[in-house]
Amino acid sequence: MEACHSFWSEPNRCRNEGEIRFPDFEQLTAILSALEWKRHSGPVRMVTDTAGAAFFQEIGLSPFWDGTETVLDGLGETIDPMAFWAAGKLRALRDMPVPCVMLDTDLIVWENVESRLNGDAVAAHAEALNPRTYPDPSCFPLKEGYAFPEHWDFGLPAANTAFLYFRDATLRNAWLDEAFDFMRHVRTEGLNPVQTMCFAEQRILPMCAGENGKSLGYLMKPEEVLTQHFVTHTWGFKQVLRVSEAARDAFCMRCVRRIHLDFPREAERLDGCRDLRDYERRYREAKAGPEEES
Repeated sequence: MEACHSFWSEPNRCRNEGEIRFPDFEQLTAILSALEWKRHSGPVRMVTDTAGAAFFQEIGLSPFWDGTETVLDGLGETIDPMAFWAAGKLRALRDMPVPCVMLDTDLIVWENVESRLNGDAVAAHAEALNPRTYPDPSCFPLKEGYAFPEHWDFGLPAANTAFLYFRDATLRNAWLDEAFDFMRHVRTEGLNPVQTMCFAEQRILPMCAGENGKSLGYLMKPEEVLTQHFVTHTWGFKQVLRVSEAARDAFCMRCVRRIHLDFPREAERLDGCRDLRDYERRYREAKAGPEEES
């Protein structure tokens, strides 16, 4: 089954004074995410914008995907890129042939997923409505003329969409229509961008499924969310990697080692990656020493 990664560079550039920054640990997670998906499930494309495609080409990441598409240009003309920093993922989904899978670049699926795709849609896992992430909808000031649909059930748990499968276009299109309608009609000044994006993305989906009589399943069982064995999602760990040089270095070296062990032919491409070649050099130097344990 075909999957997509997405990278909307505009929010990244807004945060970094026009510069795109994609840390080495995120690059390596994205590479493993793409390679493991191709190994077990099918091709994976990168959907980005012109600036993002040029950046990936410059730093040497482009060859790890089965093609790159630039359809996200101009998205920021109608969507606030700071409040809705993951809107590129939703826009990329609009054009995907169904059935389809969207993966976040910080999520790695270690096995084939076909037997777990039971539903009109399948998200990564359910999330409780913690008010720090999912506040009461009344917290969002809405523009005149827009109101939440009256049949939405605000008591439903949220759906983590780091993994997202759609069997057909019916629920996908209904959700995207509602999500973009909300993103265009909420007044974003002073709002928490995690809360605004998570509402559009992860709360509207289950409510939209319920409203349309569609089934929403989950890829991971609750215990698998904790063990991270079937799927590894680095979202919560990235803050540690940002502030701890030792943790970051160890993580990156583990990723390089995993790429070499599981994908020796693809590992040759790491030497052409601007930000990763030093890890690659260190790995090869270590291999030239005493034989490493398997």
